[in-house]
Amino acid sequence: MVAEHEPMVEVFIYETRQFLEQLEQMALTSEDQGNFASEDVNEIFRAMHTIKGSAAMMMLDEISKLAHAVEDIFFYIRELHPKNVDVSAITDIVLTAVDFMNGEVDVLDGGEQPSASSEELRKSTQEFLRNFKLANGDDPDVDLRKAKPKAGGTAVGAGNAAGNPAPKKQQYFIPAARPAPESAGGLHVYAAVIHFEKDCGMEEVRAFGVVNRLKDIAAEYHFLPEKILEDPQAVDTIVKLGFRLWFTTEQEEPEVRKFLEQTIYLEKLELKELAGTEECEYWPSPQQQAAIRAEEATPVIPPPPEPKPRPEPPKSAAQRVHEAQMISVRVDKLDRLMDLVGELVIAESMVTQNPDIRGLELANFSKAARQLHKINEELQDGVMSLRMVPLDATFKKMNRIVRDMTKKLNKKARLVLVGEDTEVDKNITEHIGDPLMHIVRNSMDHGIEMPGERKAAGKPEQGTITLAAANEGGEVVITITDDGGGMNREKILGKAREKGLLKKPEEEYTNPEVFGFIFAPGFSTNEQVTEYSGRGVGMDVVVSNIHGLGGSVTVDSEEGKGTKTTIRIPLTLAIIDGMCLKVASSSFTVPISAIRRSFRPGDGQVFLDADSKEMIMEAGACCPVIRLSRLYGLEGAQEDLTQAILLILEAEGRTFAVAADELLGVQQIVVKPIPKYIRGITKTTGLSGCTLLGDGSISLIIDPEKTASLVFA
Repeated sequence: MVAEHEPMVEVFIYETRQFLEQLEQMALTSEDQGNFASEDVNEIFRAMHTIKGSAAMMMLDEISKLAHAVEDIFFYIRELHPKNVDVSAITDIVLTAVDFMNGEVDVLDGGEQPSASSEELRKSTQEFLRNFKLANGDDPDVDLRKAKPKAGGTAVGAGNAAGNPAPKKQQYFIPAARPAPESAGGLHVYAAVIHFEKDCGMEEVRAFGVVNRLKDIAAEYHFLPEKILEDPQAVDTIVKLGFRLWFTTEQEEPEVRKFLEQTIYLEKLELKELAGTEECEYWPSPQQQAAIRAEEATPVIPPPPEPKPRPEPPKSAAQRVHEAQMISVRVDKLDRLMDLVGELVIAESMVTQNPDIRGLELANFSKAARQLHKINEELQDGVMSLRMVPLDATFKKMNRIVRDMTKKLNKKARLVLVGEDTEVDKNITEHIGDPLMHIVRNSMDHGIEMPGERKAAGKPEQGTITLAAANEGGEVVITITDDGGGMNREKILGKAREKGLLKKPEEEYTNPEVFGFIFAPGFSTNEQVTEYSGRGVGMDVVVSNIHGLGGSVTVDSEEGKGTKTTIRIPLTLAIIDGMCLKVASSSFTVPISAIRRSFRPGDGQVFLDADSKEMIMEAGACCPVIRLSRLYGLEGAQEDLTQAILLILEAEGRTFAVAADELLGVQQIVVKPIPKYIRGITKTTGLSGCTLLGDGSISLIIDPEKTASLVFA
């Protein structure tokens, strides 16, 4: 069950995860390049700064303090451009901080309050910065941020005076105004208007973040709307008029402008320096300031008259064309929309294939049905396109796996990504991550050799793991290839023999079948248990997860050359094209993607092998025949195969035939789980689900991979 959150918490979790993912990839890329480019330093600093402010706003002090400690390192790099930069060590610090923050965000997402301490990480980060400064000849005790002490004012963002009622859960507070300092000498007074990007969402939260960041530079500040989070009209006001600020600071205009331009989703900034606070009609008067000092409650500025909105400057045609029109939508809403489209597909079949109109000549009805089918297909394609996301983010996460394992195993390896822009259904990206992680780890641990071994074998010391994706028909094919030592067929066969996995003579096993044993539960060829292998767990997760997605996985390897793992998964799991079959009085559906061909066999084509199993020759090889009537105990099916239809199916690199009495035709089917009452009265081995046909009857969906496992067991 997904925990429900307040809107602010939801936005914080979403945006923080986005920033953490970007931080991880930027750090890894910089390490590969051997240096931190200036733009990367700025981006990492900005991301950490934003996380620091957002976490402080959410009262997650441990995240905020750790982000501040890491931010200090990049502030030092950005300001002084030191020559001696240990990119690998800094990357370690960033990745460790990212891991801690991800853990805390996961706890928050689970509906609990994060409680882990980041003190140890902060101390090690601060100690690194101190040594970093010493190595570059700088005084480690000088804080560049505080080189110029601020005049006047106290810390911004303090809570209410003592005696106020205890705050409710998840109340976020920054005072709307502070008493002006006794003397404004040496301070500049600025007026600013911040306009956020159109449709960025949660404008009040973003404005709140700007206010929270002002404590770094401002001695005093005021803003409108004054009650950002409490006022239901605040968002409309910010969208129409912008977020208006007035503040005093020691910084010059270029520094202030640069500071405010770091605002997330900033579209336009208006900044003006005033001669004094008297130029600002919203600045509290001396009498108001005295009243504020006397009050124990939250200081409040009387609401000013709403200024007339300025007309927006006209946009060019090019600006209008290129203006991004993006909105964020919850995945569960897309799931619901897809469910409704599926129901619509079923309803269309029940109308157009209704037995009551079968055999009738209805020209106008047929024309309307074709139009309905066309609209349904376009609607389905549209909804599917909304759910399609690139594999880029999932693939790039594997960089971290390779990087960490090269360090811990003292190996040299690199990850090459190909076709990472290939798109798949959102649900598939959520479930493909674990299988890919296990396969990449297996390639690093078992495949890639130590640098000395590779050099002795005439290979480069640095191994290569290639992660590639491509569309093939209605499937996405993902391959993980390494140039390591490959797998030893005899060693795997010996382990399979030891575990009792062999079901036929060893010489009859093909290479893919032998290498497929690595996916068996508890199977491991490592003699020693390490952090990454030897426990016999992990690779069985791969095959179960892939099969759960309706896909297949095969392995091929050549000793001394490397290993290639191929994963085939459907583009979508919700609606597929299927061939409907009739066996006796029951209906079955086979995914079109698994069917090689169908035909009616002639006399003598089907024969018995030595074990009295029915076989047929297909592409020069013996192909087993499976009768669904015998598998599921159905009476009244066609016994004479010359009067039946054979469908040649291919799954996991293996070919077999399925016998059916009649082909009912191709139709789009919506995959539904098999109801409990059906599982209770019949055998469901080799089935992946069920669907509704046009006449309202239930058709069981044959899973080619599971059925192949039964045939070749």
